[in-house]
Amino acid sequence: SDGYLVETVKNGKEAIKASETAYFDVALIDMELPDMKGIEILRRLKEKQPRMVKIIITGFPSLENAVKAVNEGAHGYVLKPFNVAELLKMLRKRLDEKATEYLHMRTEMEKNTVFSEQFKKPKGSIFTR
Repeated sequence: SDGYLVETVKNGKEAIKASETAYFDVALIDMELPDMKGIEILRRLKEKQPRMVKIIITGFPSLENAVKAVNEGAHGYVLKPFNVAELLKMLRKRLDEKATEYLHMRTEMEKNTVFSEQFKKPKGSIFTR
């Protein structure tokens, strides 16, 4: 697990259910599961957790599936059999990108909050006698 907390599920329905009760940084999605296609799982996870990094894994690669996966928001498309070290490298890169994006967004929000707070504060008080 390379320092990651990992939760596994048996099928697409379990994956979707898990995403409704907990937050996940990453989903590794098999393209061919017994109960639904990986593209459908990708679509549903995108709705439930849009910031989650979603990577499709397949033993049946095709250009059509790769294009669908990218169009549905996959952050990666990995062919079986895969090199675990390469997969972990991809995960680290995607998670680093996500962290950088989050920090940038937070910084922008803080700038906008400070800026808008300046206009809400009174400029000063006037005292008369």
